[in-house]
Amino acid sequence: MDTGSLNAASLREEQLHLSLLVSSGWRTICFRVVPVVRRKHGVPALEGAHLMPGFPKGSLKRIIGQGVDLVPASAQHWRVSTDYLLTRLLDALGTLQGHHLDSLSILDRVNHESWRDGGQSAGLTFSHLKTVLLWASVLFPEPEDWAELQGAVYRLLVVLLCCLATRNLPHFLHPERNQLQDSGLDLNTIYQRVEGFASQPEASLRIHATHLGRNPPPRISAGVKALLQLPASDPSYWATAYFDFLLDKFQVFNIQDKDRISAMQSIFQKTKTMGSEES
Repeated sequence: MDTGSLNAASLREEQLHLSLLVSSGWRTICFRVVPVVRRKHGVPALEGAHLMPGFPKGSLKRIIGQGVDLVPASAQHWRVSTDYLLTRLLDALGTLQGHHLDSLSILDRVNHESWRDGGQSAGLTFSHLKTVLLWASVLFPEPEDWAELQGAVYRLLVVLLCCLATRNLPHFLHPERNQLQDSGLDLNTIYQRVEGFASQPEASLRIHATHLGRNPPPRISAGVKALLQLPASDPSYWATAYFDFLLDKFQVFNIQDKDRISAMQSIFQKTKTMGSEES
């Protein structure tokens, strides 16, 4: 790879980055280099979660100690960026046994090729999917949750579907911020595509036309969106038992822990009672 050229003349007030051109064989790649200042800055969501389930012990403390990034928001102001912290959290998940990052990779590919028509349509970003994985890792903290690839993918899917149905994807470090708000995305269309994949994923995972065959029946029946709406009316549903219940609806629960099975069954009875009262 040839050395890159950095042109400081491109740094103007309205463009708060430098362009770095790197030549690699027959193509040239342009990188945007943004100035960053690292400083000590409190991150409440991490500081109060030293024992956050789903992450390696001690990893959060080490990540907090590295500080946060300040990046330019305008010619006069800088803002706190959590991108570096989120990347380090993903790195921590990568040290665990299981398919945490594999499940993210699969959904990123499906999102690009299927849900976004090969990148031609607006839709979910990799940042959205990273946030979903981080929440799923907290909601499903046990190693057995991630031991099997299909089950790992569905742990991301049930969280993503719930966020799309309620139109709220909380930022992992600042849960009061909704990453879907003011996104300009057609969330109804995206939801339909994600639900279609979750119900019959086989077609989207085919590599070649010769792999086409008869799809198995849908994993879920109509009406699942009503269940996915529950956290919007009662935040207590944003818990492992509720998402275990959704996994069971998609036929991918596969957990042997008696306490989790009991908690999941309690949620089922609660929703069954609610349905009876509404009817």
